[in-house]
Amino acid sequence: MTTSAEPINMEFCRDAAETRSHAARLLPSLKPGTIIRLHGPLGAGKSEWVRGLASALGIQGEIPSPTFTLCQPLLGGKLPLEHWDLYRLEKARDWEALGWPECLITPGLVAVEWPDRYPGQWPESAIDLEIEPQKDGTRLIRRFQK
Repeated sequence: MTTSAEPINMEFCRDAAETRSHAARLLPSLKPGTIIRLHGPLGAGKSEWVRGLASALGIQGEIPSPTFTLCQPLLGGKLPLEHWDLYRLEKARDWEALGWPECLITPGLVAVEWPDRYPGQWPESAIDLEIEPQKDGTRLIRRFQK
């Protein structure tokens, strides 16, 4: 993620449970239709953060990473949640096959891992979370919003 903006919030999380808890604390500020763009290297905790959001929404069951399915719709909670992983998408025809960005219009929430893979424009209302693993094993989560 490249931005010159200052984060509006920063928090250190000691482990996966605190990463999930961070998502739960953010939920009350999220409106239906919000897109959360998750930035960070492989293994940073992006999918773990989405698991926390799903749990806070009341979505039960296993929450797998959508690395190979691209999109994992998660239903049964207060709001529907779509979990996208764009890591494997590279070519324009990949985006056309998905019907992107129209597929992002939802009455629920959308969490997108690897959003920098999408070459187009994102809505102004999108929220950026950068998850940065630290040398001591903690994760620094920064929140950016226009």
